[in-house]
This record gives sequence, structure tokens and C-alpha cells, in this order.
Amino acid sequence: MKHSKRVATFFSLVPGAGHMYLGLTRQGIQLMVLFFSTFFIAASFDLQFLAVFLPVIWFYSIFDTRSKSLSEDPLPNTNLPIFSDVNSMDDIFKNKPAEKYIAYILILMGVLSLINNIALPILRDYFDYRIILYVKSLIISFIFIVIGCTLLKSKKVSIKKSGDELCSQEE
Repeated sequence: MKHSKRVATFFSLVPGAGHMYLGLTRQGIQLMVLFFSTFFIAASFDLQFLAVFLPVIWFYSIFDTRSKSLSEDPLPNTNLPIFSDVNSMDDIFKNKPAEKYIAYILILMGVLSLINNIALPILRDYFDYRIILYVKSLIISFIFIVIGCTLLKSKKVSIKKSGDELCSQEE
């Protein structure tokens, strides 16, 4: 079926809707869930730094829809690249590394929410606003560095050798 490029671009203004118009329902739903859950989490937990990802998701949706609407070939309704290893929702919760990353994200959101909504309002009564901003930036940066180092230590790297052999090696 031939799709209108203009209509696809118009629908792509809502992340995922353009993909759905093109018949890529799975990708459309994944983009919608990603965009609106990021928006919800940022607004609900007062985590403004997550709002940085909203324009990235939005523009990805627009440009990906535009490039796919230009394609003459049939479009496969596969997962987005970020969800390429996930076949169903059961895979997310049965896959041990995925559980680990979800746990890291939830812990990080909880810690940042505690800092932003409890610790900082208490500190505002005792310290200057600039000092609180410095402390907040220091704590959040330290948390990101620790989580990043932890993920790098535990990550396995696949090395492709001659032929089709794959070798896993700890870093």
C-alpha cells in the first residue's frame, strides 16, 4: 500500500502515530510508551533532567517516519532498535540482564526522587540556594558515575572470531 508522505509526517508529530499510519504498529506503540512514560516519570517524580530525552524521542519519531515513508519496499513490523532483543513483554521480565537494568533505573529514579523531593526542601531552610544546587549536582553526578562504573564492570563483551564462533569475555 502506498502511503502519503505528508500524512505520515503529520501523524509523526505525535510520537508513534506516524509509524502506526505506516502499518508499523509495534514500533508505534513502543515509541508512544517510551515518550509518554518518560514524560509521566519526569513530571510525576519532579525529575526535570529526564525531559532531555523527550525531544530526542520526538525527533527520532519524526525523522524515522519520514525516512520510512520514502521507502518503496514493504516495511517489516519489527521492534525498534532499542527493543531489538525483546520479542514480547515476557522477555523483558524473564531476561536477567533486562531485569538488572530495570532495577538500576528504578533505584536511580527512587534515589533522585528522594533527593529532589525530600532532602532539598529540608536543606533549603538551612543553606543558600546556590550551595543546594551545587550539592544536588554533585550527588546526581556521583550517582551516575557509580552506576556507570558498575555497569561497565559487569558488562560482557562478545568478540567475533574467525568463522561464526562467538566468545564471551569479562572486561
